[in-house]
Amino acid sequence: MEDKLASAPGPDALARVMDGTTWAEFCDGLKAAGQVVLDPAAPATPLDRAEGYRYLTRLLRSALETFIEDADPGAPELLRTCHETIKMGADNPDNHYQNAPINGRYEYRITGTRGTVHYLGFGTQEGNYGATGSLDTSGYLDDSALALNADGSFEIHLSCEPRPGNWLKMTPKSRTLVVRQTFLDRKTEQKAELRIERLGERHAPRPLSVQALDRGLIGSTRFVAGCAQLFHKWAQGFAERPNQLPLFDPKIATAAGGVPHIAYYHGYWRLAPDEALVIEATPPD
Repeated sequence: MEDKLASAPGPDALARVMDGTTWAEFCDGLKAAGQVVLDPAAPATPLDRAEGYRYLTRLLRSALETFIEDADPGAPELLRTCHETIKMGADNPDNHYQNAPINGRYEYRITGTRGTVHYLGFGTQEGNYGATGSLDTSGYLDDSALALNADGSFEIHLSCEPRPGNWLKMTPKSRTLVVRQTFLDRKTEQKAELRIERLGERHAPRPLSVQALDRGLIGSTRFVAGCAQLFHKWAQGFAERPNQLPLFDPKIATAAGGVPHIAYYHGYWRLAPDEALVIEATPPD
């Protein structure tokens, strides 16, 4: 049976790809996204400008992997689209991130082994930074509630309706699975080994179609612009309270894909050449 999701978007995708409109709009969208680097509120040193444009190239690499190479929720794969050389915004350098496309119309199963990494968490998210400006968390499950087999293996069921055992909630709008593995010591800890599969009727990854390319390039430019603008706006807000470290609004953090039970603190710092930043903290029990 043909997957109805494969037919979107509209019937003009063929014409748009064949006459070059899709590619032209993709290039124009990237050019427009670059204006965030030139915003008067953005830092304007040569190094900051260079890093700003490199940031956009990193977002583009992530977007192309997400919206073109691994965009099929019917045959999802876990990929790393945020890592050492693809920084997105507020991502943790101690985390090993993985993402996969999902859709609330389907059900999925994650299988794997726990490993010894300090923290392991799974979340489902609605929307994306480009299309909706947010990544609302629709379900979350971490290792504190994860039932393991004697050998450390496990499976998790992803669905809109509750399932027995390890269950990760989805909603009809869920579109992304995110996995976070947090290390305390990368030299000694072993990461979890994971696999995701769609349940029910299965199909192999589809050959690239003009519809998929049109949708993927549009989504990529929207992601680059939307993600860059979101975190630029955050930085502007942090700058209003320089040299402070206030608690970030939990609702905003969760809407941007944050972990519901993690407290986030953000700050903007102005330091003289002879000053250093020192943060003292007392972790909770």
